[in-house]
Amino acid sequence: MFDQLSRQIGEFEPQGETGGTIAIDVADTGDAFEVTADMPSFESDDIQVTLPDARTVRIDASRTSETETEEGDDEMRYIRQERREQSISRSIPLPEDVDEAEASADFDNGVLTIHLPKMTGGDSTNIPLS
Repeated sequence: MFDQLSRQIGEFEPQGETGGTIAIDVADTGDAFEVTADMPSFESDDIQVTLPDARTVRIDASRTSETETEEGDDEMRYIRQERREQSISRSIPLPEDVDEAEASADFDNGVLTIHLPKMTGGDSTNIPLS
């Protein structure tokens, strides 16, 4: 079992990324998998966690930031407005089926933690953040 998990961890590749990567750790606690992802500069409302199937967890995040600057005097005024949009995603294969109904996720200080109890699953499921 450990060898299989190690092989799959070696296969982890970020997919569908634009503007950065998601660094992850995947742990097998015996009765569950725990995925930890570093996501600095994102808010919980920016993040969506889904289970497309019983052996895959997907993390999607996007955010927009704006900068507005006014410079000049009464005769001439320049306004600079910049927008930056960042979207990242990662699909993480798991070595065993997980119980989608019992899955949970927490986001605290830029770190996303997803708890995935082992079991069989069904269709794609959203995981709410707490």
